[in-house]
Amino acid sequence: MVQESLPHPLYYGCQSVDDEDIAAVTSVLRSDFLTTGPVVEAFEQRLCEITGAKYCIACANGTAALHLACMAVGVGPGDLGLTSPLSFLASANCIEYCRGKADFIDIDSQSLCLSPEGLAEYCRDHEPPRVVIPVDFAGIPADLPALAALSKQYGFALIEDAAHALGSFYKYCGRQYACGACVHTDLAVFSFHPVKTITTVEGGAVMTNNEKLAARVRGFRNHGMQRTKGLLTEHGGWFYEMHEPGFNYRLSDLQCALGISQLNRLDRFRKRRREIVSHYNQAFRSHDSLILPPKALAETACPHLYPIRIKAGNEARRQVYEALKENNIFCQVHYIPIHLQPYYARKYGYTRGKCPKAERYYSRCLSLPLFPAMSDDDVRWVTDSFLAALKNAGA
Repeated sequence: MVQESLPHPLYYGCQSVDDEDIAAVTSVLRSDFLTTGPVVEAFEQRLCEITGAKYCIACANGTAALHLACMAVGVGPGDLGLTSPLSFLASANCIEYCRGKADFIDIDSQSLCLSPEGLAEYCRDHEPPRVVIPVDFAGIPADLPALAALSKQYGFALIEDAAHALGSFYKYCGRQYACGACVHTDLAVFSFHPVKTITTVEGGAVMTNNEKLAARVRGFRNHGMQRTKGLLTEHGGWFYEMHEPGFNYRLSDLQCALGISQLNRLDRFRKRRREIVSHYNQAFRSHDSLILPPKALAETACPHLYPIRIKAGNEARRQVYEALKENNIFCQVHYIPIHLQPYYARKYGYTRGKCPKAERYYSRCLSLPLFPAMSDDDVRWVTDSFLAALKNAGA
């Protein structure tokens, strides 16, 4: 039973909303447009400015963004799509939505992202996929340049799942690129769920530098409707056509107003997240029983998660999780490898041992609280409670 004297609850992630955010949303409520209005376009333009991508299509959530991206590159019945097993379900489900087949490439032990070497081996030994969806796990960029080289070699589309990585960047050939810039990918997707770097409550976006792909995504987002200039002149300003059915995946002006306000604090959010990661690393680095997150989390990432590993394994991890819960600290495990989910196991016969690195990571990992509103006292409470729980668990 949690005692009233314990500190306020600390969750693994939490939104940071201030008075400016509330004022931005209120201003839209007083305007002419609540949805499909000018604030949506302003939000899209701001994301293009931040990432460097040419086109942005805001949509209902990150899962919708993945679905739209797969539709845009033509994933269809029987097409093979590959992704990382270490992600949320949506990274694979988007392939299944298009009636394709989702398969999985094990992670790289150092980055925790999809392994380019594993992908190269898969492409040599199997029919090349239609699409590959690498995941920027915890905000750590996948090796997009290496994956882009494989994309050119084998002819598959490349969609960066950057749901964790708004504000992260990677370096290549002496230059720095933002995650979501689509310099080495066909498309990229973001999520704006409350636990992400910024929030629109629910929301997502598809980024691309390809005008045709952008047009396809934009059409699929709005029921497949198209408004061609010549036909509008001929028939009238009301006219539209649908050549392929789409979905109602729009994002409202209310949500985009919140998103713009939040983006104004992106640098501040990133700085605070990195400060918390630094505090955690300092507190835990001398403990041989732990494996700290990859260095990139503190170097090039805008950290979304702080995934630490307990070498003793699942039972110790469970004891630590429960002990922290009693102290009002609500951690999470990211993630149960997707290929072990009953749907994929039943449909395709995927079993334990298919992605051993991801499975081993899952057996040890725990995500500690990480969000900008955490105070230094909150961070100390987490570190002290975690180390005490670790000791009590015999780890």
